[in-house]
Amino acid sequence: MQRRAAAAYFAFFLVISVAAYAYIGVAESQRPAVSLDADAELTNESTFTVDGTEYTATNIHMSSGGGGGHGGGGGGSMAADLSWTNESSQYTATLEHNATTTYQNDTYRVHTDSNESTVTLEEELNVSGLLAEDSSVKNTLATQNGTEYVVYRSNNTQVPLSEWLPEPETVSFTTGDTYPYATDSGTQETTISDVSDSGATLEWFAPRENTIELSEGGNITLNEQRFFTHFPDHHTVQIVPIQQYDQYQETLDQQDYFHERKNGIWGVSILSGIAAVLMLGMAYMPVRG
Repeated sequence: MQRRAAAAYFAFFLVISVAAYAYIGVAESQRPAVSLDADAELTNESTFTVDGTEYTATNIHMSSGGGGGHGGGGGGSMAADLSWTNESSQYTATLEHNATTTYQNDTYRVHTDSNESTVTLEEELNVSGLLAEDSSVKNTLATQNGTEYVVYRSNNTQVPLSEWLPEPETVSFTTGDTYPYATDSGTQETTISDVSDSGATLEWFAPRENTIELSEGGNITLNEQRFFTHFPDHHTVQIVPIQQYDQYQETLDQQDYFHERKNGIWGVSILSGIAAVLMLGMAYMPVRG
Protein backbone atom coordinates (compact mmCIF):
# COMPACT_ATOMS: atom_id res chain seq x y z
CA MET A 1 0.00 0.00 0.00
CA GLN A 2 2.86 2.33 0.93
CA ARG A 3 4.61 1.76 -2.39
CA ARG A 4 1.42 2.31 -4.38
CA ALA A 5 0.81 5.64 -2.63
CA ALA A 6 4.41 6.70 -3.13
CA ALA A 7 4.25 5.71 -6.80
CA ALA A 8 1.09 7.80 -7.22
CA TYR A 9 2.76 10.82 -5.64
CA PHE A 10 5.86 10.22 -7.75
CA ALA A 11 3.77 10.27 -10.91
CA PHE A 12 1.90 13.37 -9.72
CA PHE A 13 5.03 15.42 -8.99
CA LEU A 14 6.78 14.13 -12.13
CA VAL A 15 3.87 15.28 -14.29
CA ILE A 16 3.94 18.73 -12.64
CA SER A 17 7.73 18.99 -13.12
CA VAL A 18 7.60 17.96 -16.78
CA ALA A 19 4.60 20.17 -17.48
CA ALA A 20 6.27 23.19 -15.88
CA TYR A 21 9.46 22.56 -17.85
CA ALA A 22 7.48 22.22 -21.09
CA TYR A 23 5.61 25.45 -20.34
CA ILE A 24 8.93 27.30 -19.95
CA GLY A 25 9.82 26.43 -23.54
CA VAL A 26 6.42 27.61 -24.77
CA ALA A 27 6.57 30.79 -22.69
CA GLU A 28 10.01 31.74 -24.05
CA SER A 29 8.45 32.40 -27.44
CA GLN A 30 6.23 35.00 -25.75
CA ARG A 31 9.15 36.93 -24.24
CA PRO A 32 8.58 40.69 -24.71
CA ALA A 33 11.03 42.06 -27.29
CA VAL A 34 12.34 45.61 -27.56
CA SER A 35 11.16 47.03 -30.88
CA LEU A 36 12.27 50.57 -31.70
CA ASP A 37 12.24 52.84 -34.74
CA ALA A 38 15.94 53.74 -34.69
CA ASP A 39 17.49 56.64 -36.61
CA ALA A 40 20.60 54.50 -37.13
CA GLU A 41 21.56 50.85 -36.65
CA LEU A 42 25.32 50.59 -36.50
CA THR A 43 27.95 47.89 -36.51
CA ASN A 44 31.69 48.40 -36.03
CA GLU A 45 33.09 51.16 -38.29
CA SER A 46 29.68 52.07 -39.72
CA THR A 47 28.61 55.72 -39.78
CA PHE A 48 25.56 57.95 -39.67
CA THR A 49 25.05 61.71 -39.95
CA VAL A 50 23.22 64.22 -37.76
CA ASP A 51 22.92 67.77 -39.16
CA GLY A 52 26.04 67.41 -41.29
CA THR A 53 28.26 65.78 -38.65
CA GLU A 54 29.35 62.21 -39.35
CA TYR A 55 29.52 59.81 -36.40
CA THR A 56 31.35 56.46 -36.41
CA ALA A 57 30.64 53.49 -34.13
CA THR A 58 33.61 51.41 -32.96
CA ASN A 59 34.57 48.90 -30.29
CA ILE A 60 31.14 47.31 -29.82
CA HIS A 61 31.72 44.80 -27.03
CA MET A 62 30.43 43.17 -23.88
CA SER A 63 32.04 44.87 -20.92
CA SER A 64 32.87 42.96 -17.76
CA GLY A 65 30.93 43.33 -14.53
CA GLY A 66 27.32 42.97 -13.59
CA GLY A 67 24.60 43.88 -16.00
CA GLY A 68 20.91 43.53 -16.51
CA GLY A 69 21.21 41.81 -19.84
CA HIS A 70 18.52 43.88 -21.57
CA GLY A 71 19.20 43.66 -25.27
CA GLY A 72 22.78 42.65 -24.59
CA GLY A 73 22.22 39.56 -22.49
CA GLY A 74 24.65 37.80 -20.18
CA GLY A 75 26.46 38.79 -17.05
CA GLY A 76 27.98 42.01 -18.41
CA SER A 77 26.64 45.03 -20.20
CA MET A 78 27.03 46.11 -23.80
CA ALA A 79 29.14 49.15 -24.65
CA ALA A 80 30.57 50.91 -27.70
CA ASP A 81 32.44 54.06 -28.70
CA LEU A 82 30.99 56.82 -30.87
CA SER A 83 33.49 59.23 -32.43
CA TRP A 84 33.27 62.32 -34.59
CA THR A 85 35.30 65.38 -35.62
CA ASN A 86 34.28 68.88 -34.58
CA GLU A 87 35.68 70.92 -37.46
CA SER A 88 35.57 74.21 -35.55
CA SER A 89 36.33 73.45 -31.93
CA GLN A 90 37.57 76.22 -29.64
CA TYR A 91 41.04 75.94 -28.12
CA THR A 92 42.71 78.25 -25.60
CA ALA A 93 46.21 78.66 -24.21
CA THR A 94 47.86 81.07 -21.78
CA LEU A 95 51.04 83.13 -22.08
CA GLU A 96 52.05 83.53 -18.44
CA HIS A 97 53.56 86.80 -17.28
CA ASN A 98 57.37 86.62 -16.81
CA ALA A 99 57.55 83.17 -18.42
CA THR A 100 59.58 82.44 -21.53
CA THR A 101 58.09 81.52 -24.89
CA THR A 102 59.28 80.81 -28.42
CA TYR A 103 58.66 83.50 -31.02
CA GLN A 104 60.05 83.21 -34.56
CA ASN A 105 62.40 80.44 -33.39
CA ASP A 106 63.96 82.61 -30.65
CA THR A 107 63.32 82.76 -26.92
CA TYR A 108 61.46 85.74 -25.45
CA ARG A 109 60.23 86.68 -21.99
CA VAL A 110 56.56 87.55 -21.67
CA HIS A 111 55.39 90.75 -19.98
CA THR A 112 51.66 91.50 -19.72
CA ASP A 113 49.96 94.76 -18.76
CA SER A 114 46.24 94.68 -17.99
CA ASN A 115 45.94 98.47 -17.91
CA GLU A 116 47.17 98.80 -21.49
CA SER A 117 45.86 95.35 -22.57
CA THR A 118 49.25 94.66 -24.07
CA VAL A 119 51.61 91.71 -24.31
CA THR A 120 55.28 92.56 -24.72
CA LEU A 121 57.88 89.98 -25.71
CA GLU A 122 61.43 90.80 -24.73
CA GLU A 123 64.26 88.90 -26.38
CA GLU A 124 66.24 86.60 -24.09
CA LEU A 125 69.86 87.31 -25.03
CA ASN A 126 72.21 84.33 -25.35
CA VAL A 127 75.10 85.63 -23.26
CA SER A 128 77.46 82.70 -23.89
CA GLY A 129 76.76 82.87 -27.61
CA LEU A 130 77.43 86.62 -27.75
CA LEU A 131 80.70 86.22 -25.82
CA ALA A 132 81.82 83.49 -28.22
CA GLU A 133 81.06 85.70 -31.23
CA ASP A 134 83.15 88.64 -29.88
CA SER A 135 86.82 87.72 -30.17
CA SER A 136 87.86 90.80 -28.17
CA VAL A 137 86.40 89.48 -24.93
CA LYS A 138 86.88 86.32 -22.93
CA ASN A 139 84.26 83.60 -23.13
CA THR A 140 83.67 83.62 -19.37
CA LEU A 141 82.37 86.34 -17.08
CA ALA A 142 83.99 87.71 -13.97
CA THR A 143 81.89 88.29 -10.86
CA GLN A 144 82.57 90.91 -8.21
CA ASN A 145 80.21 91.73 -5.34
CA GLY A 146 77.41 89.93 -7.14
CA THR A 147 77.85 91.90 -10.37
CA GLU A 148 78.87 90.13 -13.59
CA TYR A 149 81.53 91.70 -15.82
CA VAL A 150 82.81 91.14 -19.35
CA VAL A 151 86.61 90.88 -19.50
CA TYR A 152 88.54 92.23 -22.52
CA ARG A 153 91.43 90.06 -23.65
CA SER A 154 93.88 92.89 -24.50
CA ASN A 155 94.16 94.54 -21.10
CA ASN A 156 91.77 92.63 -18.82
CA THR A 157 89.49 95.67 -18.68
CA GLN A 158 86.15 94.78 -17.11
CA VAL A 159 82.78 96.18 -18.21
CA PRO A 160 79.48 95.40 -16.47
CA LEU A 161 77.58 92.79 -18.44
CA SER A 162 74.42 94.93 -18.50
CA GLU A 163 76.35 97.74 -20.26
CA TRP A 164 78.04 95.42 -22.74
CA LEU A 165 74.94 93.56 -23.89
CA PRO A 166 72.99 94.99 -26.84
CA GLU A 167 69.46 96.29 -26.34
CA PRO A 168 67.11 93.27 -26.51
CA GLU A 169 64.51 93.20 -29.25
CA THR A 170 60.90 93.71 -28.12
CA VAL A 171 57.60 92.93 -29.84
CA SER A 172 54.22 94.14 -28.60
CA PHE A 173 50.68 92.87 -29.14
CA THR A 174 47.30 94.01 -27.89
CA THR A 175 43.89 92.45 -27.38
CA GLY A 176 42.43 91.26 -30.69
CA ASP A 177 45.81 90.95 -32.42
CA THR A 178 46.90 87.78 -34.18
CA TYR A 179 49.63 85.94 -32.32
CA PRO A 180 51.76 83.07 -33.76
CA TYR A 181 51.66 80.55 -30.90
CA ALA A 182 54.32 77.83 -30.98
CA THR A 183 52.94 74.33 -30.31
CA ASP A 184 54.44 70.84 -30.48
CA SER A 185 52.90 70.39 -33.94
CA GLY A 186 54.03 73.76 -35.31
CA THR A 187 52.99 77.40 -35.22
CA GLN A 188 49.29 78.09 -34.67
CA GLU A 189 47.74 81.43 -35.60
CA THR A 190 45.77 82.59 -32.55
CA THR A 191 43.92 85.67 -31.33
CA ILE A 192 44.72 87.43 -28.05
CA SER A 193 41.31 87.42 -26.39
CA ASP A 194 42.18 88.72 -22.93
CA VAL A 195 45.12 90.27 -21.07
CA SER A 196 45.62 90.33 -17.31
CA ASP A 197 48.57 91.00 -15.04
CA SER A 198 49.08 87.24 -14.66
CA GLY A 199 49.04 86.40 -18.36
CA ALA A 200 47.36 86.60 -21.75
CA THR A 201 44.69 84.24 -23.09
CA LEU A 202 45.05 83.00 -26.65
CA GLU A 203 42.12 81.58 -28.61
CA TRP A 204 41.80 79.70 -31.88
CA PHE A 205 39.51 77.27 -33.68
CA ALA A 206 40.59 73.97 -35.21
CA PRO A 207 39.31 70.39 -35.71
CA ARG A 208 39.00 68.23 -32.60
CA GLU A 209 38.43 64.48 -32.38
CA ASN A 210 35.69 63.55 -29.89
CA THR A 211 34.68 60.16 -28.49
CA ILE A 212 31.93 59.15 -26.09
CA GLU A 213 31.04 55.75 -24.68
CA LEU A 214 27.63 54.28 -25.44
CA SER A 215 25.82 52.07 -22.94
CA GLU A 216 22.53 50.19 -22.93
CA GLY A 217 19.74 52.75 -22.44
CA GLY A 218 22.21 55.61 -22.04
CA ASN A 219 21.20 59.12 -23.15
CA ILE A 220 23.37 61.06 -25.62
CA THR A 221 23.10 64.49 -27.24
CA LEU A 222 24.36 64.87 -30.82
CA ASN A 223 24.26 68.31 -32.41
CA GLU A 224 21.73 69.39 -29.76
CA GLN A 225 19.46 66.45 -30.59
CA ARG A 226 18.75 63.94 -27.83
CA PHE A 227 18.94 60.17 -28.37
CA PHE A 228 19.39 56.99 -26.37
CA THR A 229 21.14 53.76 -27.29
CA HIS A 230 20.01 50.14 -27.43
CA PHE A 231 21.99 47.00 -28.30
CA PRO A 232 19.67 44.47 -30.01
CA ASP A 233 22.56 41.97 -30.17
CA HIS A 234 26.29 41.72 -29.47
CA HIS A 235 27.27 43.29 -32.79
CA THR A 236 24.80 46.16 -33.27
CA VAL A 237 23.94 49.43 -31.55
CA GLN A 238 20.83 51.46 -32.33
CA ILE A 239 20.65 55.26 -32.03
CA VAL A 240 17.04 56.00 -31.09
CA PRO A 241 15.19 59.36 -30.69
CA ILE A 242 14.57 60.16 -27.02
CA GLN A 243 10.81 60.32 -27.66
CA GLN A 244 10.76 56.50 -27.70
CA TYR A 245 12.41 56.11 -24.31
CA ASP A 246 9.14 55.62 -22.39
CA GLN A 247 8.18 52.81 -24.79
CA TYR A 248 11.64 51.27 -24.33
CA GLN A 249 11.40 51.45 -20.52
CA GLU A 250 7.91 49.92 -20.54
CA THR A 251 9.22 46.94 -22.54
CA LEU A 252 12.07 46.49 -20.05
CA ASP A 253 9.55 46.43 -17.20
CA GLN A 254 7.57 43.78 -19.07
CA GLN A 255 10.77 41.75 -19.54
CA ASP A 256 11.53 41.95 -15.82
CA TYR A 257 8.00 40.72 -15.02
CA PHE A 258 8.41 37.92 -17.59
CA HIS A 259 11.75 36.80 -16.07
CA GLU A 260 10.26 36.87 -12.59
CA ARG A 261 7.38 34.61 -13.61
CA LYS A 262 9.69 32.35 -15.63
CA ASN A 263 11.97 31.89 -12.63
CA GLY A 264 8.91 30.97 -10.58
CA ILE A 265 8.00 28.24 -13.07
CA TRP A 266 11.59 26.99 -12.97
CA GLY A 267 11.18 26.73 -9.21
CA VAL A 268 8.01 24.69 -9.59
CA SER A 269 9.71 22.36 -12.09
CA ILE A 270 12.82 21.83 -9.94
CA LEU A 271 10.99 21.40 -6.64
CA SER A 272 8.44 19.02 -8.19
CA GLY A 273 11.29 16.96 -9.66
CA ILE A 274 12.96 16.77 -6.26
CA ALA A 275 9.65 15.79 -4.63
CA ALA A 276 9.13 13.04 -7.24
CA VAL A 277 12.56 11.59 -6.50
CA LEU A 278 11.87 11.70 -2.76
CA MET A 279 8.56 9.94 -3.23
CA LEU A 280 10.26 7.22 -5.27
CA GLY A 281 12.89 6.81 -2.59
CA MET A 282 10.31 6.60 0.16
CA ALA A 283 8.51 3.81 -1.70
CA TYR A 284 11.51 1.52 -1.15
CA MET A 285 12.18 2.39 2.46
CA PRO A 286 11.98 -0.70 4.70
CA VAL A 287 8.75 -1.15 6.66
CA ARG A 288 8.91 -2.19 10.32
CA GLY A 289 6.99 -5.28 11.33
